[in-house]
Amino acid sequence: MKLIEIKDISFSYDNKKDVLKHLSFDIEEGKYISLIGHNGSGKSTIAKLLIGLLSPREGQIIAFGQPINGKNIYNIRKRIGIVFQNPDNQFIGVTVKDDIAFGLENRLVPHEQMDDIIHEFSSKVGMEQYLNKEPSSLSGGQKQRVAIAGVLAMHPDVIIFDEATAMLDPKGKREINEIIAKMRIENPKLTLISITHDIEEAFNSDEIIVLNKGEILYKDKPSEIIKYEDELISLGLDIPFVHKLKRKLIDKGIIVNGDTLDELVEQLCK
Repeated sequence: MKLIEIKDISFSYDNKKDVLKHLSFDIEEGKYISLIGHNGSGKSTIAKLLIGLLSPREGQIIAFGQPINGKNIYNIRKRIGIVFQNPDNQFIGVTVKDDIAFGLENRLVPHEQMDDIIHEFSSKVGMEQYLNKEPSSLSGGQKQRVAIAGVLAMHPDVIIFDEATAMLDPKGKREINEIIAKMRIENPKLTLISITHDIEEAFNSDEIIVLNKGEILYKDKPSEIIKYEDELISLGLDIPFVHKLKRKLIDKGIIVNGDTLDELVEQLCK
């Protein structure tokens, strides 16, 4: 089922140069989509259009069967959560508990129900023991986990990760990606949109959309996108480490199959 339809949209910040040019694609329920591209390719602009912070110059975005406009944007935003790049810009509350409660209060959730909801979702992201901590005492990865808990507590149909791991160290990135994998198992209908520079992260998704100068260059499964390795590199994008290793081994005459590091190591150890 199509949750979001992006129909021939164009957008310009200055009414002179289009950042997005006649872009069209659909996002189906339960899918994990990654949007990748160099700076200025239009990735984050799409996120802002999806939550109604911007409006397209041309074209239309339909979410949950209704066009995004001023009349229904509040109802649409209730169904779309977003996790931003800088976790420090996302905190409202004095404590972790207060921060998760903030969104619930805006939704007029009864106070007697809040504690159970806060504990449920802080537990899902491994932050239940930090509920009384000040956000400033947390690591970057922990702050993003709190942000995710706050979004999950709203029970959205769609979550957008707008460069959500860009400021994290490898450990923090790994933690967030593990939470995303867990979220998909627990709620198969949850739809995820990741806007990222991290090719390793993008290859965890069901489908990758490669943007270049506001247009879709490629749109396919990760196993197909990797076939455009040279083109990705020419755009300033990288390819996953395992594929680099696989290519190096093949160049040296060592024939290997598989798409994970474990599979390659297993073959090399035989």
